[in-house]
Amino acid sequence: MYKGSIQRLSSTSTSLCYSLSGRGRLARRQQSRLLQNLSSSQLRGRFLDYFEKANGHTRVQSASLIPHNDKSLLFTNAGMVPFKEYFMKPASAPFKTATSAQKCMRAGGKHNDLDNVGYTPRHHTFFEMLGNFSFGGYSKQEAIKLAWRFLLHELELPLARLRVTVLETDEEGYQLWKAMGLPDDKILRCGPEDNFWSMGDGEGPCGPCTEIFWDTMDDTLDERWLEIWNLVFMENYRTAEGKLERLATPCIDTGMGLERMASVLQSKANNFQIDQFEHLIAGLRGAIKERNGLVLDSQDPSPHEKIIADHFRAMCFLIGDGVIPSNVGRGYVLRRIIRRALRSAQQLGINEPFLTDLYPHLLKGFTNGLYPELESRAASICSVIANEEATFLKTLNRGLALLNNIFEQPDLQEAKVIPPNVAYQLYDTYGFPFDLTLIIARERGWTVDMEAVEALQKKQKLLGRESWKMDTMADRSRLSEWKNSEILPQFTGYDHGLLHQESEIIAMEAVKKGKKTEVTVAIDPCPFYGLGGGQVPDNGTLTLANGHQWKVIDVFQPYEGGIALRLAPPAHVKDVEKQLEEDKDYLTIGGLVRTEVDLDRREGAEVHHTATHLLNAGLRAVLKTDIVQAGSMVEPKKLRFDFTYGQPLTEGQLAEVEDWVNTSALSGASTTIQHMPLTEAMQSGAIAAFSEKYGEIVRVVEVPGVSKELCGGTHVDNIRKLYPFKILNETSVAAGTRRIEAVAGMSCTDWFRQSYRPVPEMMKMLRANTTKDAVTKLDKVMQQMRDTQRRLDLVTQKLASAGESGLLHPVEATFNKELPVRIHLIDSDLDATFMQKRANVLRESQSEYVHLLLNRNTVVVALNASKVKGHTANSILRHLFKHVKGGGGGQTEYAQGRLAEVVVDEDTIRSKIVPALDQ
Repeated sequence: MYKGSIQRLSSTSTSLCYSLSGRGRLARRQQSRLLQNLSSSQLRGRFLDYFEKANGHTRVQSASLIPHNDKSLLFTNAGMVPFKEYFMKPASAPFKTATSAQKCMRAGGKHNDLDNVGYTPRHHTFFEMLGNFSFGGYSKQEAIKLAWRFLLHELELPLARLRVTVLETDEEGYQLWKAMGLPDDKILRCGPEDNFWSMGDGEGPCGPCTEIFWDTMDDTLDERWLEIWNLVFMENYRTAEGKLERLATPCIDTGMGLERMASVLQSKANNFQIDQFEHLIAGLRGAIKERNGLVLDSQDPSPHEKIIADHFRAMCFLIGDGVIPSNVGRGYVLRRIIRRALRSAQQLGINEPFLTDLYPHLLKGFTNGLYPELESRAASICSVIANEEATFLKTLNRGLALLNNIFEQPDLQEAKVIPPNVAYQLYDTYGFPFDLTLIIARERGWTVDMEAVEALQKKQKLLGRESWKMDTMADRSRLSEWKNSEILPQFTGYDHGLLHQESEIIAMEAVKKGKKTEVTVAIDPCPFYGLGGGQVPDNGTLTLANGHQWKVIDVFQPYEGGIALRLAPPAHVKDVEKQLEEDKDYLTIGGLVRTEVDLDRREGAEVHHTATHLLNAGLRAVLKTDIVQAGSMVEPKKLRFDFTYGQPLTEGQLAEVEDWVNTSALSGASTTIQHMPLTEAMQSGAIAAFSEKYGEIVRVVEVPGVSKELCGGTHVDNIRKLYPFKILNETSVAAGTRRIEAVAGMSCTDWFRQSYRPVPEMMKMLRANTTKDAVTKLDKVMQQMRDTQRRLDLVTQKLASAGESGLLHPVEATFNKELPVRIHLIDSDLDATFMQKRANVLRESQSEYVHLLLNRNTVVVALNASKVKGHTANSILRHLFKHVKGGGGGQTEYAQGRLAEVVVDEDTIRSKIVPALDQ
């Protein structure tokens, strides 16, 4: 889809995809009629209404840009992504036909348009894909009719400016277009590289496609013929061996880029001139004029303007769907997008925060309420952008200064290659994404050796590879077969009265993994929690009908609606396979078990989960800003909460948050649980975690007047159980993201008890009557220690600076029979600090010598590089260790190591060290 203009091909028997160009200015003059000038919102509404109201399709809300149920993708990059499962199994689809306007992102991963943005007419990071889909609802003929009617009758596009392509072997598609009234010269046959679609390279649904093109009538464009719609006919299934088989239920997948079609209807030369971008560009130009007086008024925005406008849309939608800037995975892509936009802004003369000024202009392009998160999460989105903007601008100028210094170095002028260590330093220290360094380098005619940079980067591999895996659709988890068999246990664990009950094993498997055997079961009903949301899974036991117990060591959700328990035999059982054989008649499908959830672990998690909700509310109340949750971990004995905020919290703010949570907990309010439609919940003021996927009906956990969140986790029935609450620490985990760790309830009481335990002993040692008195006396002791240390440092320096008087006379030696060496045996009562100070004194006062200092098994080599040529302290030390066991290293003038044997007298020096140096 969107492969660009169809180029002229030679009219040989093997080249069937002929040119769509021609007619030029004459054709343009002949087409004088005006097109419907629809706004982007009007076009979106017209498309969805056409398929929903006029043709009976189910309108489906856009899925998140984070493909929650598809680990093969970094982002949702096409309109069909949310329907992948239904294309694989049409019978499972809740509707036969559907239509949607899907948010898409192509930046990072396999599909990456980031580098092209701003320099081509059509490439975007974020875009909208309009589509209609059939899962056995209608045929190829009906799909073609629906598309043609929409273009000709709804949009009233002139037939003379439309062309189509079909797969060269798809005779049915060719004849269907002829039946629509298209002459042969408007139906072009193309090869499978253009007109055959498949779901990746492996096995899966596939089939021919037909593409509809629009004649821009502009021969100056690289893409005179613009692809505006792609209709994919999933008629086949490609097996693992590559054989094409006919599908029993053919499906339809179509995609029309909203921005492309809007450029057609609005008669714009490129996508960046349509109404959505006009609003953003106008806002950007206003910001530029306000800050530096520069007036930009060209009809076509500059590449830097296009980059900022495109990237601003992308960052807002990504943050709205829960992506937070970080150095890994999706967060790193977002960080790259924001920082590329800021660098382009600097090129336009903006050197201060400005991005959030564009937000009202973004909203003007999305006025039909299709993406309510833009309104409801506006404060959070702007807060994240502002924090990231402020953080990067602090280091941008320093990074650019480093680059400018490199550009001016004489020894680099010929090669014009930025050293790999500099490129990595820009990334690691100054936050420059590698592609940003490449852009700046290219603007100056320089390059970057990315292979060398990547070699450096391997030392600290991005953890983003852990947040998503490039698996194929065929490489699904073995547990997905449970889903196919509709293994959907009922979770009953919200009710403590049902934590101990009788359940039935409805699925079971034992898999050998190396030397270990992994046992997994599903039971129904299931009281064990393992539904995520940051809360640790339950532990406990299953008791079989023969009385044997198996430990539940993990609970997880292998697919939506599934709950799997990972089992282990009791600790005394060493042979799992033998135990499985013994229990095979009981640990099997249909077998009955008695469940026992670890109540202490569960109740501890509940306390800290509810405390996390109150902490979130308390932070909002104290900081008076709409923070965004960036992650959490709820454990039985503590909690961790990550949130967006641009600076460390003060001690006063932390104390206020603590007081807010404790005061709320002491109110003794009850927790209420409700299930309601998502839109109703959001309108009621419930807080949603942006990164979570929610269904139409959501679970709302509320403490009236205190907290209200969408949450599937388990919670206390009364918040009095959270008291006391204590924040243990507050730290930074990434630019603009803070982390709080805290304890609540009995865990907090235990923490206070453990923290207080050494206090009486300390007061006794200090002879203090009160803790305040202890602090005063401890401060006095610390001051005395500092005074003593200062006096000791002074004495050490004087002793190190003294002549040979009072110290053992050095042993004379040579290195490689030519370089004079003095070996100094240091008294064992003197420490490493003295050795370093003495080495520095000797290096300056006796600069013609190499000095080797020994203190038991510690060895130091020191020399003055301006006087000793051809050798370094490090090389001499390494030479010594070739002949005397030991290890260490250092720099040019100072190296340090440890000998395997202790040296305590001059005889050992003369018998072992002197010969080793001279070899």
